[in-house]
Amino acid sequence: MAEGPTMPAMPLSMVHAGDTVTVKRVRGNEDMKRHLGNLGFVDGSRVHVISSSGGNIIVTVKGARLGLDARVAQHVMTV
Repeated sequence: MAEGPTMPAMPLSMVHAGDTVTVKRVRGNEDMKRHLGNLGFVDGSRVHVISSSGGNIIVTVKGARLGLDARVAQHVMTV
């Protein structure tokens, strides 16, 4: 059975406030991947964007509220 078209992954830094997305993958060097994984950004995690302004983003992931710099958020690819 054929599946419909898949949405391309986009960086978490581009997700709008109020949206909930799923982590598709984490990019970057091993230190960055490990750091983000420790924070809860692993494949399949649901992330809710609370606010996104001024280059910073506030999200909830796995029950924790976190603030990320936009440069770090670019490493988290979502669908």
